[in-house]
Amino acid sequence: MNLGTPLLAAATFGLAIAAEAAPNTPAPDKVCLNVREIQRTETPDDRTIVFHMRNGKIWRNALRGICPMLSTSPYTQVLHSDQVCSNQQFLHVERTGATCVLGNFTPVSPKP
Repeated sequence: MNLGTPLLAAATFGLAIAAEAAPNTPAPDKVCLNVREIQRTETPDDRTIVFHMRNGKIWRNALRGICPMLSTSPYTQVLHSDQVCSNQQFLHVERTGATCVLGNFTPVSPKP
């Protein structure tokens, strides 16, 4: 599944979470998001993916390392189930061929 573009992400994903956490509180070690609940994703830089859920919640994932050209290139997420889980999923950046690993999820307060 390609999550690199917001339109495709909106069509493909929606963000629902398997683990609940209140905004601005530390996320549990393992957070899994249901891919059907992911509305869209953003890549503000080469180390961050922001997941916007259908229920209005927002989760930021800090990748384990810098993922070259992630913010400017489409990417494909490797899924083995219907969930995206912290510290378990890989993604491939199409332009560079880089393989990167998701890190921890942190809940984000929506902007008013």
